Amino acid sequence: MVRIRLRRVGGKKQASFRIVAADKESPRDGRFIEILGFYNPRTEPATIELKEDRIYYWMSEGAQPSDSAKQIFRTIGLTERYERFKNGEKVEDLVAEAVAANKARNVSPKTRHPIPVGKPKKKEKEAPKAEEKVDAKAEKEEVKAKDKAEEKTDTKAEKVDAKADAKAEKAEDKAEEKTDAKADKEDVKADAKAKKEDKKSQK
Repeated sequence: MVRIRLRRVGGKKQASFRIVAADKESPRDGRFIEILGFYNPRTEPATIELKEDRIYYWMSEGAQPSDSAKQIFRTIGLTERYERFKNGEKVEDLVAEAVAANKARNVSPKTRHPIPVGKPKKKEKEAPKAEEKVDAKAEKEEVKAKDKAEEKTDTKAEKVDAKADAKAEKAEDKAEEKTDAKADKEDVKADAKAKKEDKKSQK
């Protein structure tokens, strides 16, 4: 038994199909008897080009269209025209009508889906990573330099504070020494005075 069905011919992610008459037992993309048309679902609207006279012939010989083929035939009105063919209308008139209907559909040659771009080369893929590494390294160095500068500032401030503390301590010690020396002098003076008075009182 003959089937009218779709046979894929497009590349990966670029599906397009031939509509063929093939033996029912043949695999989907295997041998076929005759090419009956072309179908590209990626255009807007879908591109459908059919040899309607040959499809009428095969269907009148008992060929059965697949579900996908039936859907395409209904989309362009072929199913309705085939019924008219069976009722006795001339093939030439029906084919001319089909050609005019196809022109009126205004098929755009542009596909809805852009052709997929291949995987980027390894170098291109790694370039952003290398840039990220450089940025991270620069950032680290910047932070390190900042920390170092802060440490230097802190150390300098500590040194200044230590120097000021030492100076203040020295001044304090000097003042205490002066006070102690003065107190000692006064004590000595007081002792001498007391001794003098004792001697006077004894006389």
